[in-house]
Amino acid sequence: MSATLGNRWGLLLLLTGLNILNFADRYLIIAFSTQIVPELGMSNLQFGLLTGIVFTLVYTLFGLYLGSLADRVHRPRLIAAGLALWSALTALTGLTRSFLQMASARLFVGVGEAALSPAALSMLADGFAPARRALANGIYYLGIPVGIGGSFILASWLGPWLGWRGSFIALGALGIVAALLVGWLLRDPDRVSGHPQRPTGSTAESLRALAGQVRHNRPMQWILLGCIAATCVQGAAVLDLLWWVRERGFAERTAQQLNGSMFLAGGVFGSIVGGWMADRMHARMVGGRLWFLAIAFAIGIPLMLLFRQIPADSPLFLPLAFTGNAIFMLVFGPALASLHEIVPASQRAATAALFILVTSLIGSAGGSALAGALADHFANSGEAEPLTWAIVCTQALGLLTVPAFFLAARALPGQLAVSRAAATAP
Repeated sequence: MSATLGNRWGLLLLLTGLNILNFADRYLIIAFSTQIVPELGMSNLQFGLLTGIVFTLVYTLFGLYLGSLADRVHRPRLIAAGLALWSALTALTGLTRSFLQMASARLFVGVGEAALSPAALSMLADGFAPARRALANGIYYLGIPVGIGGSFILASWLGPWLGWRGSFIALGALGIVAALLVGWLLRDPDRVSGHPQRPTGSTAESLRALAGQVRHNRPMQWILLGCIAATCVQGAAVLDLLWWVRERGFAERTAQQLNGSMFLAGGVFGSIVGGWMADRMHARMVGGRLWFLAIAFAIGIPLMLLFRQIPADSPLFLPLAFTGNAIFMLVFGPALASLHEIVPASQRAATAALFILVTSLIGSAGGSALAGALADHFANSGEAEPLTWAIVCTQALGLLTVPAFFLAARALPGQLAVSRAAATAP
């Protein structure tokens, strides 16, 4: 299937819909945290581990393997198989009765979800010209705000009717139906890699080539470090619903609706506008996408920290909630477009999988675990607002994005010259 105007936007729409379902399934556990935590007798640290490392360890390690596999196999079939697996295990999550049972189910959800993004991002890189990739990636990553925000809104609607257990079962059933449709409808676009054949070689050879990129590609190193810092900020947000209820005084359903709406609206704005502005700066200067990220985070992280210090009745409360979610969502489109600019086309899915590994396992999961541990520490120390200070301390690490993206932008021209020379070598 060639990437004509109509089918490439249709492809983007379908893959974005799958990513929305992906994040809705993943974050429904957080949307129901005020019910799940006491019912299963979890500590803050256990909940941070459950929503962070327990899920993410399997998700990212399988993602690296499946990303390498996606560079060589039929990508829609790989996506459909993963979707069926994660949806079945999401439904089973609704039947769990203990922390251990839920952790086991979430491990296998991670295996299924690992198939989606490496293959999807590789397909989008083949379907869109380099000048539009940040916008295309940004639209795909609408799955984060729409999926996460939607999970909170769904929890507020379905919770009173089905309970948290029934909600997991219903969303899992929806995903199984979607998997059947994906396997039937979705076609694999032609791979834009200088020739029509798929890359050859074993998974081990592909991973060795990727490791060589990581060792020698300086802007790639700085981009990944900046993205780790950015997603550590998001990891701390697993405590958000508890923070809105316990330390800002909102009723649970109101907190679900407001928190979900702010994440949805701010995240959509950040994904689309961030991708568009980054592509505009890319057209004006080499490394423009990375300069954009450095400037945006230099402004945005202090505003996110300010948000945690103001009372709920402040007129700045909701605008800053919106702004923080917009700033976080800026990173995905420009960062992935920059990475795909400096790696061979035959390594795009594997590179996307590496991006997901470091941002999910080190950034997001690390941020979740750190925030949970700090919340327990501050609570045991008698701090009046333990969640506030746990989130602030964790999200302050986001300031490291500024020098990381600045240094990546400085190193990018040299790496592009090396890549062009390698591509034209006999």
